[in-house]
Amino acid sequence: EHEQAEQEQERRPQIGKGGDGLKPRGGQDRHDLERALPQRLGSVAADALAQEETGHHQGHDGDGAEVQRRLDMGEERLELAAQQQEQQNADAWPKTFTVTLGGDTTLGSTDDLRKRDDCFENVAAEKGYGWFFSGLQTLFATDDLTLINFEGTLTEETSKKQKLYNFKGPAEYADILTLGSVEAVNVANNHTLDYGQQGKEDTVANLEAAGIIVSGGGQLGIFEKNGVKVGMTGYCFPYKDGKKDISADVKALREAGCQIVIASFHWGSEYRDDFTGEQRTIGRAAIKAGADIVVGTHPHIVQGIEAYQDSYILYSLGNLVFGGNVDPDDRDAYLARVTFTVYEDHCDAPELTVVPIRLTALDKGTDYRPVVADETDSERIFKRILKLSSNMSDFVNGDLSAY
Repeated sequence: EHEQAEQEQERRPQIGKGGDGLKPRGGQDRHDLERALPQRLGSVAADALAQEETGHHQGHDGDGAEVQRRLDMGEERLELAAQQQEQQNADAWPKTFTVTLGGDTTLGSTDDLRKRDDCFENVAAEKGYGWFFSGLQTLFATDDLTLINFEGTLTEETSKKQKLYNFKGPAEYADILTLGSVEAVNVANNHTLDYGQQGKEDTVANLEAAGIIVSGGGQLGIFEKNGVKVGMTGYCFPYKDGKKDISADVKALREAGCQIVIASFHWGSEYRDDFTGEQRTIGRAAIKAGADIVVGTHPHIVQGIEAYQDSYILYSLGNLVFGGNVDPDDRDAYLARVTFTVYEDHCDAPELTVVPIRLTALDKGTDYRPVVADETDSERIFKRILKLSSNMSDFVNGDLSAY
């Protein structure tokens, strides 16, 4: 389990084109624009629909082409207005930018688990690829960026490391992420090399081919939307002397124009709910080095949060979509909804909302579909996190009613 997933490669900053997929551009969807500009956007379409209705009553089927033409004109005006609104949003500073951070995600399972009827692969075949993140779309489809820890491989490689668990799935499982409105992944973890260097290279290539921004393991990632650049970097244990200096990576991302920098760490002990001294030392050093927020994974259960120097160290988010366990004992986890006020060359301190989730709505087994926790579970999970946290006594959580 201790092979190093962050083999130092030449760092390759990437630029991701934001605003695609399920995200409303500039924070407004088409219905918002129609409400905001009813005379400009609604008149042509409404008139065309009225003519269509009249034509039906009068039996004038020959008017259909004209009705369609006028509807198309209305659609074109709608798209033009959306583009103009997006440009206005891109030019105006400061801007509000929201990131959702999620935990350990394994798309696929092991050779042994694939023999079971309830394995991840069978659920994917039965439910479709849009199933797995469908319970979280009120979060993922309404933010500007979703970043998760991708723990596993997408490869056809058969030669694997000698270890207890080797996770893999086919290249097409990258579509699970895009359908789920996940734009970026960290791959610095102890399963990236489950199928050797070839498996890692295949995984990165398949993710990038799907339009996913990849960071971690010596690779820097940059996501850009509406003039805001988010830089991402990630690291995995073991850490030499219990320390990690990320200042050079932060500097590189700042020089690339990133106003926001997110540092991901795979660390701590599995199924241990209290964070270690090593985690604290590394997390605090990352904030001092210039990271705007630190997110941790690997324990597979929730750990506490530390408020530190106007930011937060999220020691462990727990699991998310996790194909490596058919019946999880601990089903609690959370998403971090982080909002930044962004200027042309920097951002203000992040505002954090903790969104408790459950790994499945089922009481037994799993369907690999996490859901937002109900009110009772949400309160319980939030208290569990705070009890394990540091310097969070004055923390007031954000509004969860929209989720």
